[in-house]
Parts: sequence; C-alpha cells; structure tokens
Amino acid sequence: AEDACLDVRQDGKSVDIDGDYTETLARIDANTNGIGVFGLAFYENNTDKLKVATMSGVEPTTATIASGEYPVSRPLFFYVKKAHIGVIPGLKEFAEFFISDDLAGPNGPLAQYGLVSDPELAKTQQMVADEKVMGADM
Repeated sequence: AEDACLDVRQDGKSVDIDGDYTETLARIDANTNGIGVFGLAFYENNTDKLKVATMSGVEPTTATIASGEYPVSRPLFFYVKKAHIGVIPGLKEFAEFFISDDLAGPNGPLAQYGLVSDPELAKTQQMVADEKVMGADM
C-alpha cells in the first residue's frame, strides 16, 4: 500500500516535467485548473504568469520561508563525512565556504536562486568549524 502512495498517476492528470519550466508554464497556461510545483526563484521570475498558492493566507517569500511561517518548503542538506575531513584536501574548507555568509547568507548568491538562508546559519557554521557531527546534539 505504501508503494501506491509514491506512484505518479499515469492517466495524464499528473505529469512530471523534469526541469523543463517552459513546458510547465505552457501546461499551466493551457489548463485553467492546472497547478505547478517549483522553487521560489522561478515563481519570483514569473509573477506576471503565475498566481502563487498561499497557505493559511501566507504567501511564500524569502522572509516567510526563512521564519517557517510559510510551511511548504524543504531544506537543502549538504552532507560531508567527518572521517573524510583531513583526508580529502580542501573538504572542510569547501564545506565552510558553502555555508559562509558570503555564499549562503541572506544576501549571498544562493538566495538569488531561491535558496532561503537558514535563520540558524551561524549555529551550523560553528558546528562545521568545530567538526561536530550534525544531529548528534542539535
């Protein structure tokens, strides 16, 4: 029964359009009842063509997603094996760069692509600096 919950409909009513947002826009436009699911940056770049879904009256914005007020979002996880730090040259430095304020902060380039900065970014930065295993004592 669980497998049935994960299956995508095959009757044409639900279509998975992998990465082709032009086709997604065309299909939504062709069907007045059509719904599309995509990232915040895509919506922000197409506000003239799309009407956003609200949740309990809350619109998705960088602020409402970061605060958790808009609940339909998902985190991006970036995994690094602690055992590889010091073995793979530059791994820790790469992880620190990826979560730095300059890259992952609210004004960093990741935010320009719709990746909302984590309000607890400083805590994550400290855990990486201390090489603390995530989830162990969070």
